Amino acid sequence: MIKKHLQSILRLSESYQSELYIVGGTLRDLILGRQYSDFDFSLKGASILAKQYARNTKSALVPLDTTPGRETFRVVVKKNVHFDFSELQGNNIESDLSRRDFSINALAILLPNFIKGTKKYIDPHSGQKDIKNKVIRVLPGSAFTKDPLRMLRAFRFMSILEFKIESNTIKKIKTLHPKISRVSPERIWSELNLLLNTKKASASIQAMDNSKLLKSLLPELYKNQELPFCLRTLNHLEKLLSNPKQISIKPLREIKKLLLEKPQLVRFGSMLYPLTQKSSIKKNDKNRKSNQKTIHAKILSGLCASNADIAFIGAMISCSNFVANIDLPIKDNLSNQLKIYQLIHENELGLVPGLFLYLANRSNMPLENKWQADSNAMAVRKILKFYFQTYLPAKRKKPFLNGNDIQKELKIKPSPIIKTILYKIEESRVLGIIITRPEAIQLAKKIISVKKDIN
Repeated sequence: MIKKHLQSILRLSESYQSELYIVGGTLRDLILGRQYSDFDFSLKGASILAKQYARNTKSALVPLDTTPGRETFRVVVKKNVHFDFSELQGNNIESDLSRRDFSINALAILLPNFIKGTKKYIDPHSGQKDIKNKVIRVLPGSAFTKDPLRMLRAFRFMSILEFKIESNTIKKIKTLHPKISRVSPERIWSELNLLLNTKKASASIQAMDNSKLLKSLLPELYKNQELPFCLRTLNHLEKLLSNPKQISIKPLREIKKLLLEKPQLVRFGSMLYPLTQKSSIKKNDKNRKSNQKTIHAKILSGLCASNADIAFIGAMISCSNFVANIDLPIKDNLSNQLKIYQLIHENELGLVPGLFLYLANRSNMPLENKWQADSNAMAVRKILKFYFQTYLPAKRKKPFLNGNDIQKELKIKPSPIIKTILYKIEESRVLGIIITRPEAIQLAKKIISVKKDIN
């Protein structure tokens, strides 16, 4: 299917009499044997060709850059397949490649040669050699000053490709790292998400610290000498994410699925966690509003993270703090079940990543064969067992009563006590203390009666 698209693009480009090159990351990934489904093209008249091809194939056309002379348009032909058409920079392809970021991305090949399978790469900066040696090398000139985000991108490639950044490139970053402040927070947040979405991000974050770029990006991590704890927690959490089976948690499949939904946010939350106070955090409506004023929320807002992302990381951190400030439930009794119910009820949004963060936030990690006897891990296993085997199945069932039912059955007007009654009824239903609607009504009457006696 891809080959047919490439042949169609080639025929169309020939009608415009423009040499068409595949460039950049497509070729890098091809040489590395990595999967790729997007193609970057460079040519004169890129916007004309992109618009025509989008019309011919009835595909979506997305303008990525409309700056005259630098136009880039994306044609999305399928959900995971797209073609980027960029205006050739300079008078020839060598000039275009010299304006790119790293040698590993400064490769090109004429589209006809690519289709034929002829590997006649145009490689003016020895990109193939650096790919072979797993080296990230910035191109000569002003690559970092023209776009300082490229400094952060170097560490993203380090993490994704598991390459090393060569020494002269690191030296340039150490000199130019303050210039990252010129980059919009939206672009920085996007690049951080890509970096932290990789399986081995902690090594790149450590390298960013060594280069001083991390301090320019997140100066809050360096206040009160918190950085070592931030890096340690990230490193520990990453080890847990890479092998959650070692903790003997169940159900492993469902837990891994939840952790993999937003792994970049889980990692970023672990970096911010040591900045938060370890005091007990009770999540009520008032504190949910004030959560927007916490240090991690301020950092995330400064990066223009979405409200949903801020809420997720906040919930994860709150859950970990909550668990750290209670006596963990080990024994099977009603008192501990009530404690677990409260923990889950108040921290469900960030429950699973919050529990993993709690286990990661320690000076030393147990060996794999020691997790089974670790008291904190035992408590986490018990909480997750209750959540998946008791709490969720019960929550999927219709509640015994709602607010209108309580007003009707107890003949009371709307008041704050209704919320208390609903909570206690739901708690008792989940724990199996009550199993019928009449029992729920009796419990509601008892709560009302106790309330009257107190008053």
